[in-house]
Amino acid sequence: MVIFYSIWLFYNFSYSPYLYTEMIRANHNKYWVKFSYLYTKILIGFFFSSIKYKGEYEEKGLPILMISNHFSFYDGFIQILLNLKVFKRRFNFMMLEKELKKNMMLTKIGASSINKGKRSSIASLDYAVEMLEDKENLFLFFPQGRIQSIYTKEFTFEKGLLSHILANTKNDFQLVYNINLINYGTKLRPDISAYYETHTITKNTNAEDVERQFNRFAEVCFTKQGVK
Repeated sequence: MVIFYSIWLFYNFSYSPYLYTEMIRANHNKYWVKFSYLYTKILIGFFFSSIKYKGEYEEKGLPILMISNHFSFYDGFIQILLNLKVFKRRFNFMMLEKELKKNMMLTKIGASSINKGKRSSIASLDYAVEMLEDKENLFLFFPQGRIQSIYTKEFTFEKGLLSHILANTKNDFQLVYNINLINYGTKLRPDISAYYETHTITKNTNAEDVERQFNRFAEVCFTKQGVK
């Protein structure tokens, strides 16, 4: 009985929100990562008819910054499958600290925290740069900062994180734009179209350039999808 009580205390105390005064870093665990792949495949397979990957990618052995639209609960899951299918990197993403504290096990599959407006947010910005120093990493970034309608065509970026990455990452990395759209047609369950496109970063690239490029790419994707 004492052993079980000790385990209970350790688990609950270890994941207590009051322990985390600085940012929370990802702590990948290969078993949890494999479980997340299985769970994601089942989840997407249950609610969607198919996922179609539409884009071209040349492997250059570089870390990847993926910028995606943010329209639903399924964001993140879709990118897990896209990474598994195309990019094959260690998956990383950031969540609001208050949300991550509710489910700390997400750190085992690549989640880290950001607390906007707090001192720890500087550490989060630096951590994003650190992730992009490792060629094995893919870092997912939702520039909208919140969920918006899937029909959003003009994207306004929250540029703090992106500007920090562009200004402070000294090594080369690949920039991938990703737009996910859904189409029901005559089906009960919709198809997902996962569009992606790679871009080259130069020392002069800034957040405004990336925002313009992303919006142009989004316009092309909506046109291909038949959305006017």
